Amino acid sequence: MAKQWHQLEKLDHKALKKLQAEREKQKLVAQKAEEQKRIMIVGGIILSVVIIIIAFGMMISKRSKELAFKEEREKLYISSVIEKVGNPEFRKAGLWEAVKDNMQFSEDCSFRTNESDSVTVQLQLNNLIKALGNTEMIIVRPFLAEKENKVEKEAAELVRGEVTVTIDLDGRDLLEIIAAGVTISGKSGLFKILYNQDKDYGEVVVKNGLVEVKSQTDEPVKVSGFYKVVFSSRKVQQPVQASVIQYDWR
Repeated sequence: MAKQWHQLEKLDHKALKKLQAEREKQKLVAQKAEEQKRIMIVGGIILSVVIIIIAFGMMISKRSKELAFKEEREKLYISSVIEKVGNPEFRKAGLWEAVKDNMQFSEDCSFRTNESDSVTVQLQLNNLIKALGNTEMIIVRPFLAEKENKVEKEAAELVRGEVTVTIDLDGRDLLEIIAAGVTISGKSGLFKILYNQDKDYGEVVVKNGLVEVKSQTDEPVKVSGFYKVVFSSRKVQQPVQASVIQYDWR
C-alpha cells in the first residue's frame, strides 16, 4: 500500500512539473507575443512620425519652391530708368511726378518729356527705349509664360513724340511698340519711331538691324537698315531709303 502511494506521489510530482513547465512555456509565449506587440506599436508610432516628418518636409520644400518661384517671377516684371536729362515725369495711376534717379517699376508706367528732356528705360531683357523731347510713352508690364519664369513679350506704346529703341541680343523678337494702332516689332538693331499725334503721321526709321511694322488690316512690312516706312490713319506704306544721319541717334 505504501508503495502504491509512493508511486502515485511520484506520478503527481511528474504531472505537476509538466504542468509547471507548460505554464512557464505559455508564460514565455505570452511575454514574447506581448513584446512583439509592443515592438509593433512602437514601430508603428516611429513609422507614423517618420511619415509625418517626411510629409511636413515635402510641404515645407514645396512652399519654399513656390515662394522662390514667386520671388523670381516678381523680379522679371521690373524695368529701370537708367538715364534722364532735364525733368521728365512719370505716373502709374495717379498724378504726374518727377522721374527719380535709378527708379524701378513693375507695373504699367507712363512717361512724358518736355522739349529739352529725355528719359531712357531699360526693360527686363536689356532692350532700351529712350524718349526724346515732347514725348509721351507707356511702358507695359512684361508678359510672362504661365508656368515658368520666362519673359514671352515686352511691350510699350508711343502716344506722341519720338523714341529711340535698341534691341539687345537677349531681347530679340520680343519687343512690340504700338503707335496709332500700328505695331512695331523689334527683331534686332537700332531704330526710331516718330509720331505726330496732331497730324496722325508717323515714321519708323531703321539705322541697323531689322524691324517689322504692321497694321491691323495689312500684311507685315519688314524694314532693314537705312530704310524707313511711313504710317498714317492705321495704314503702313512700303519701305523707302532713309537718310539716317538726319535723325538724332544719341
